[in-house]
Amino acid sequence: MRNRRHNPFVQYFADIWAGVATTYLGMRLTLGYFFHRKFTMLYPEERPVIPPGHRGLHAYDEAKCILCQLCVAACPVGCITLEAVGKGKDGMVTRYDVDYSACLFCNLCAEACPTKCVWLSGKYNLACGSRGECVLRLARPKTDSEIAAHKDLLARKEAEKKAKQQEAPGTT
Repeated sequence: MRNRRHNPFVQYFADIWAGVATTYLGMRLTLGYFFHRKFTMLYPEERPVIPPGHRGLHAYDEAKCILCQLCVAACPVGCITLEAVGKGKDGMVTRYDVDYSACLFCNLCAEACPTKCVWLSGKYNLACGSRGECVLRLARPKTDSEIAAHKDLLARKEAEKKAKQQEAPGTT
């Protein structure tokens, strides 16, 4: 293909025409919005319609959680904190926090959860005044007596398990 040079005089008027045409198209679009009906939502009284695929704030079902820690491992920014007493179904969640000052709302934690106890809900309001307020505590707070009772229960189950192993004939 040959490199064709345009006449500078022709190129000058072509550039002027391109500028006028693009300005016209932009103004036509702007004027179209200018004369349309205004859409203003009075927020606290009127709520927006949330689409079905919306990734809102996390929701957590503590009863389904098996303490596998896959949601914590899947989080790319490490904004999920999970602490528990015990393991598996016998464990008790003492802390499940999500730090929204770092959360990407990527939904990887919910996809990694085998029991589907974590999901992104339709809730969207996370107005807060400081970073400390952006931490959502999802697990029910436990008292010291509840934690101590659960530790005693785990110790009893472990003792029963060891007793059964000692009673069983020399299997390895």
